[in-house]
Amino acid sequence: MVTNQEIASVSKTLGITLVGITSADRLKDLPTGSVLDVVNLQGVLEVFPSTMSVLIAAYRTWDPIFNVVASGPRWLREGAPLDDEGSEFYQLYSQVLDAKAWALAHYLQMNGFEAVVSRRISLKPAAVIAGLGFCGKNTLVINPEHGPYVRFTAVLTSARLDPDEPSAKAGCGECTRCIDACPTGALKPYEIDIRRCLTYAAENQESPLVEEDVRDLEKKLIKRPTLNSFIECTICQDVCQAHLHTHGETR
Repeated sequence: MVTNQEIASVSKTLGITLVGITSADRLKDLPTGSVLDVVNLQGVLEVFPSTMSVLIAAYRTWDPIFNVVASGPRWLREGAPLDDEGSEFYQLYSQVLDAKAWALAHYLQMNGFEAVVSRRISLKPAAVIAGLGFCGKNTLVINPEHGPYVRFTAVLTSARLDPDEPSAKAGCGECTRCIDACPTGALKPYEIDIRRCLTYAAENQESPLVEEDVRDLEKKLIKRPTLNSFIECTICQDVCQAHLHTHGETR
């Protein structure tokens, strides 16, 4: 038997910022299918048929370096599909958080339960259902304590745990700072045109879906520490966090 309190305690020890718990049943209506060539989302039971509970682990990206992405050199990727899991592609925040999440999964396994870590489910709506924040107009999850600076991964387990209550749907009010600040106009309230997102453009250098004006801005605005790496755009996060901090709503 594992309790929610034990999960919270172990998560804190592992350095996981927050953990929300929900059930497979509550996530049955998550969106699935292909998101352009970025990811092919699956249902919880498709990923892990034994799932009873889903732990959404959150990590506060407290430094911009967590948003660095490194990919294999072009000669290694040549001819491979962009979503090929065998190609070299690393996001620092996902590497850090997944390592912590696997340690949490190991804790569950040591207590007699099956558990796996997955990013194949739709993480942001799952985080809202698990009580970790509300969906902002920038399509990011905004946590009451940490604002939009949280990233997520999921631990799917056969353990039966008490689900947390979902977060409230309201939150942004009349604020449109993220929409106004986006240099490519990728955002509408609670919607994003991923083809106009600077991060998508940086990840997909050869994609014909990226329009010329977005490509020009990506070359000007995206920071590239090395030839094979870049730092994801966080403009919509930054203006949101600044507004929340000014109004004393987050630390």
